Amino acid sequence: MAYYPIMLNITNKNCLVVGGGKVAYRKILTLLEFGASVTVLSPYFVNDILKLYYSQKIKLIKRKYQRKDVENYYLVVVATNDKIVNKKISEECAEKNILVNVVDDKELSTFITPSVIRRGDLTISISTNGKSPLLSKRIREMLENVIVEEFGGLISELSSTRDKLKSSSMSLDEKIKLYDDIIRKSNLLKRDDK
Repeated sequence: MAYYPIMLNITNKNCLVVGGGKVAYRKILTLLEFGASVTVLSPYFVNDILKLYYSQKIKLIKRKYQRKDVENYYLVVVATNDKIVNKKISEECAEKNILVNVVDDKELSTFITPSVIRRGDLTISISTNGKSPLLSKRIREMLENVIVEEFGGLISELSSTRDKLKSSSMSLDEKIKLYDDIIRKSNLLKRDDK
């Protein structure tokens, strides 16, 4: 199975994480990084999740999962160790057309999460279609040394130039040449032409 790559806007979208452990915590951080409004449901929570709650970054529901808990959520992440509960949540999400990711079980998921590098507005996703998350992670670690923070500044400069040129009478070819000049001058895409 191949997954359709997509960038999804979850800003201010209600997202549910079922589970209160370390894996759930990592998933919560990613959802928050991309602007989601996060609710976490679990009978217990690790201290890191409680800290997020006390700093008013997330909402908590302290109890076991119950049918209909997924209603009114845009996206659900399931990070429990209970395979029966995971399957129930997955089936309910499927019934209601809610996006669901069951951690470590792509068969129960409608989406998987790639390994990600972010540099400002530059987001690079690396996926093996769920077949080798460790390889995705290792490739991400390798690329993090190449894709430096300065790419975020370059994107800002290109965006600003593009906004200014929208109403310009320059031809498309002239605009592209100007964008290429900005990219070349940044020296971020160095090529070895030997």
